Amino acid sequence: MNESTFNSNNPAMRFLTNLFNIFWANLLFFFTCIPIITIGPSLCALYRVCLKIISGEDPMVYHEYFREFKNSFKKGTLLWILVLLFGGLFGFELYGIYFRDDLISNSLDWLQYPVWAMLLIVVQVFLYGFALLSVFENSFKNTIINSILLSIKHIPITILLIAVWLFTPLLVNTFPQTFYGVVGCEIFFNLALRVYICSVFLHKAFDLKKIKISKGGVAYEESYDDLIEYIDDKDKDSDSDSDEDDEEYDEDDEEYEPDELDDTDEAEDSDEDDEDDSDDDDEESEEDEDEESSSEESEED
Repeated sequence: MNESTFNSNNPAMRFLTNLFNIFWANLLFFFTCIPIITIGPSLCALYRVCLKIISGEDPMVYHEYFREFKNSFKKGTLLWILVLLFGGLFGFELYGIYFRDDLISNSLDWLQYPVWAMLLIVVQVFLYGFALLSVFENSFKNTIINSILLSIKHIPITILLIAVWLFTPLLVNTFPQTFYGVVGCEIFFNLALRVYICSVFLHKAFDLKKIKISKGGVAYEESYDDLIEYIDDKDKDSDSDSDEDDEEYDEDDEEYEPDELDDTDEAEDSDEDDEDDSDDDDEESEEDEDEESSSEESEED
């Protein structure tokens, strides 16, 4: 059998791997959403996994999911409580305006416009806020502001996100007989699949691009964060190599300097020896002269 069939870069194998990762993330999301109050951090964790899959990475779903669940637990829970509280409040007001004439008189129908505006803000925060928490480190206030700004900047994407989230409720409302089948699909697959489809659009809205680099003659795709880490590691390696070269150079200098000093010391020692030898020769010549003069004086006597 051809080995390339089971290669992780094979499109078919990559599709099956992503499919399994989505299924696995969906089960984790379902069980962590059971307390209801934890839906916020669960959404953040699910977005984190799906955005990594969209980026071409192969995340370890279990570890990545619960790490993000823990990191975004506080902000994600608070954001979910606000979305649930204000969404329920404005939804109930619209229900009263349209279906309960005994609660709100017809003269107050104009209140529906500001209520719709506030409900739209809640929807904008829901569509973008949890994904922003899973990707970017930011304050809670700035996350809400950025959600509103991104939804206005990318209006076509916002419309597509709304359509994705409303598809299942509209399907059940149109075909009530599909209720049990849809619920079963939601539990086992559709929740993560919906977030995955939304992540495709959010990946573009967040401008999470990929950069192609070459390592050893093989082309790889790296995200900005991975590329920065790669450049930092490369700089560290070059710095360490330069430090090693400097150390070797210093060692060579240290080895060279004593040799030079030894040579000068040897030269000085040789000069001193020559001087000592010359002094000895002078003394011997003087002794010889004294002996000759004494012999000459004896002969004269």
